[in-house]
Amino acid sequence: MRQFLPTRSDEPMYWLMFGAGGMVASIVLPAIIVVLIAAGLTSGDLQHGVLNLGQVASIFSNWFLSLVVFGIVFLLSFYALHRMHHSSHDFGIHSKLTWYIAYGSAAAISFISLGLQLLMYVKFF
Repeated sequence: MRQFLPTRSDEPMYWLMFGAGGMVASIVLPAIIVVLIAAGLTSGDLQHGVLNLGQVASIFSNWFLSLVVFGIVFLLSFYALHRMHHSSHDFGIHSKLTWYIAYGSAAAISFISLGLQLLMYVKFF
């Protein structure tokens, strides 16, 4: 007798990135915002305080911090666009095109972010 095995789905991988992006959105991003606001309020001159060009260049000169920023952008883009893809089902749009648009856009945002970070690294250093 022949047994039928269920087909494997790639959906758990996307739910994993969705969950990680949700964690970043709820825990990590507010902590980063609090740190940046605190650093901005403690600087003497708000025009040249927390995120002037020299400080941004020093952030991206460190490979670990650059990787962290890329990870945050990557996870948040997949989180947001995964939610948009599944929200399209609530509006009655059941098309494979929304899958390609959502995950393609998330990948494009991530690679553009990585390209800009590499460009900053090459330009400033």
